[in-house]
Amino acid sequence: MAAAVATGVLVAVLAGCSSGGSKDVKGAAPGVPSAAGASTAGAAGTAAATAPAAVGTASAPAGAASGAAPAPAGGTAPAAAETPGADLEGVLLDDKVVGQVLPDAKVMAGWEEEKRKVDTADHTVTCTAAVPCTGKPLSGSVRFSSGDVVTRFIVETLPSRDAAKNRLKESYASYAAGPFRKLDAPALGSESQAFQGPLAEGEGVGIVVRSGTVVASVTTEGGPVDVAATRRFAVMLVKRIEQAQAGKTPDAGLGLA
Repeated sequence: MAAAVATGVLVAVLAGCSSGGSKDVKGAAPGVPSAAGASTAGAAGTAAATAPAAVGTASAPAGAASGAAPAPAGGTAPAAAETPGADLEGVLLDDKVVGQVLPDAKVMAGWEEEKRKVDTADHTVTCTAAVPCTGKPLSGSVRFSSGDVVTRFIVETLPSRDAAKNRLKESYASYAAGPFRKLDAPALGSESQAFQGPLAEGEGVGIVVRSGTVVASVTTEGGPVDVAATRRFAVMLVKRIEQAQAGKTPDAGLGLA
């Protein structure tokens, strides 16, 4: 019973795309398919080019649109994936910066942005007297789809590395309590863990990572399970986090991962 409840909580969080946010921007860049959920087999146009390929396939889907990075072939993550790894103490307690860290339509070419939420620093909308904000991390989330495949990015910024480590443990626990299995994958950021199991749109992959004072997660679901493609998204997100921590404007994309 406890495992079922924990799984339900995790799925509910992912389905909502965030634990909470006060700015909700909905809309997609013109000409791109629906955000995170397209089947890689038989997808047409740009969506087929950018939707993750099934693990073990010999090549990415044909017909990639110009400027869109193809899905990894053969389930192999690019060599540059090992680059992110700094354990920085710098904090990102600015909602504008959190919004910039989240990928946008430009770097997610071929995907449709369905939902974006970014908290405000004072949580004036998400918190009330009945639901205080004590200890609540500043967070942001965005959901993309491409056919049947759904990809979600969630970022939570904490006031210290110790606080981030505690938040990471909570995230791990939400997976461990349900029907998810750990996947062997090289670490990203300061520390990370990949999981596979049932998510809101079906079987999928979730990667939870801590990069200094930031805890983030990437999930893909709704199509063939593709660990390598999920990892590419996670690499991109970690690089964007590290750019922000270094005082730079986040601009890392899939082509840089």
